[in-house]
Amino acid sequence: RTTNTTLQMGLLTGGIVQYRNYEQSFKENAPSDNLNPVVAPHMDLAIQHSLLRGFGVKLNDRGIRIAKLNTGGSLEQFRSQLLDLVANVLNSYWDLVSAADEWKARQRSEENAQRFYQDTQKEIAAGAIPRVELSRAAAEVATRRQDLVVAQANLRQRESALKDFLVRTPDAAVEAAQIVTLDSIQIPDTDDLPPLRQLVALAMAKRPDVAVSKLRDQTAEMSLAGTENPLLPSMTVTGQTYNRGVAGTPQASSGSTPNPYFEGGYGTALGQVFRHNFPNYYGSVSLSASLGNRIAQGDYGIDQLQFRQSQITGQRDTNNIVVDISARMSALRQARARHSAAVNTRTLQEQLLAADREKFSSGIATFNDIINDQRALVAAQISEVNALAAYAHARVSLDQTLGETLERNGVSLDEGLSGRVARESKAPEVTVGAKE
Repeated sequence: RTTNTTLQMGLLTGGIVQYRNYEQSFKENAPSDNLNPVVAPHMDLAIQHSLLRGFGVKLNDRGIRIAKLNTGGSLEQFRSQLLDLVANVLNSYWDLVSAADEWKARQRSEENAQRFYQDTQKEIAAGAIPRVELSRAAAEVATRRQDLVVAQANLRQRESALKDFLVRTPDAAVEAAQIVTLDSIQIPDTDDLPPLRQLVALAMAKRPDVAVSKLRDQTAEMSLAGTENPLLPSMTVTGQTYNRGVAGTPQASSGSTPNPYFEGGYGTALGQVFRHNFPNYYGSVSLSASLGNRIAQGDYGIDQLQFRQSQITGQRDTNNIVVDISARMSALRQARARHSAAVNTRTLQEQLLAADREKFSSGIATFNDIINDQRALVAAQISEVNALAAYAHARVSLDQTLGETLERNGVSLDEGLSGRVARESKAPEVTVGAKE
């Protein structure tokens, strides 16, 4: 019977510690055996360590450190996906708000056209204008009604797009429900944007892709040790100590008198091992080196070039971030300017329409003037709605570029990881009698 147990542990410094317990037991039909049956335990402890190639904690624990960095990189990639998802939901929500505002503008336009049609009927009945103008007023009502139908279809389309982002599983109740937007796009008096340098520093600290790029550079730098170390020669030292024991039952048929020290069982033999009655020691030093070692040199040169390329790519990405932030800041300012111009245009068109209506009642303005004023007012209102949407998208884009989307919208990464929101969702409070 043979029993063999081996325990081995690797050392981060580049060595191996091994413990071995080896035991044999014999029971034979040989009459010449002094001891029969007999047990022979054997225990040894060996240490093998590299001194040149494969030596060092920095070299041997790089796999553990790279695995930890990869875990952090996976977390940053998840945060990037969550950030993009929140940005897409925001853009989809503001598109829905804009579609609702456009639908309201189209509805007011259709109501104005309908009132103008009724006024035209009264003017014709009073004999102030010819009857042919009634058909033109009716055509204008039909055009505005068609625009209203198109705006309503666009509103439903935006609503479905937002539901696709919010609900991942089919739900008939959700599909049949109507989304009522409670927020409106508000443009503050000033944006109060910090200097570009400060925004770049903020983006470098918060953007997940920047964090992933830094982790990738650290991983590449750690991996360099794995290609640099094989350039060294191999030098290994080995030390081993082992102890043996033997014990058994004396056999009279052997013709010799056994030593009483070896009479007994497994406990007697094990005691010999623990008392180091028969110790043995072994040590060796091994040195080997390759002449030229071209393969290791080539691998090391390739990894060095790839590492430098990764650093250049990181610097180029940093430059792109500076350009992106500058472009988003410019887009936000342009959106504010366009909204201001759109508001002024809409106000002037409202005043012009009101003035031409008074002139039309007095017979000074023509029917074409009123129609053109109404169409220009609708275009100005839609332009204002689009300017608001452009500002909202520019704000979302700037936050996304800076990596602040989650913080600005109260989204927790832990809640994203768990898939559960701990906070209760409540509708904003509405103050009765408050002015819009």
